[in-house]
Amino acid sequence: MTDDILARLQQIQAHALNVQAAMESQPRPNEARGTDPTGCVAVVVDPDGLPSRIEVRAGWQRHVAAEELSSLVLLVSQEVAAQAAQAWSEAFDLHVWRSRAEAARAGEQEGAELPPLEQARPFGSPRDPLTLTEEALKALKATRDQAAAPPMTSTGWDGDRAVSITLTPGGLQGCTINPRWALRQGATALNAALREALREARAAMEEHAARRRAEAQGLDDLAREALATLARFQDLNNSPEEG
Repeated sequence: MTDDILARLQQIQAHALNVQAAMESQPRPNEARGTDPTGCVAVVVDPDGLPSRIEVRAGWQRHVAAEELSSLVLLVSQEVAAQAAQAWSEAFDLHVWRSRAEAARAGEQEGAELPPLEQARPFGSPRDPLTLTEEALKALKATRDQAAAPPMTSTGWDGDRAVSITLTPGGLQGCTINPRWALRQGATALNAALREALREARAAMEEHAARRRAEAQGLDDLAREALATLARFQDLNNSPEEG
């Protein structure tokens, strides 16, 4: 029974690694840049779909009402992100990915990718089963709570609290620019405020992403320790009984 569980866990791990390798073999999206039809607002979006630079051209007041400036920033950012995603999807070689996935599946079915059970121990250190079970239940609860929680948002402000940028993992979610304040500022001051707000929002987003990576690493370590614990039980079950 233990052998079957170990083999299945190793199959799952091999499949996950094969899928990850297939995805990493595909090209990542490129940085994209776009403007509104008047050229007043320019936005650069990074490969993750998040704005990395937002700029307003001098003389924007002649083309855009101050009350509409923030909406225009949001619109341009979303259009640029959508265009970048479309370009990436067209560059994504589905045939290559499918071929890799089918080859990996065939190898898994034949058992070619599975290491001997004796090699399970390097994946982690055996743990006390009760403690391991308790931590696994906590991790499952945390994962369930995250799935039910609303999408994470991060908002950054400039020093005058006149400009704000709100980001989600999917891109720019919101932008506010105080119209009266904007009309009193030149493009240089406005762009400086946009940079400050964007920098603060991206820093908060990166902090959240770092926490998620640490949580994912914790789950990975927990899975490795579970595999090592099962391997220890196998060793105990297979060891000859003392007379």
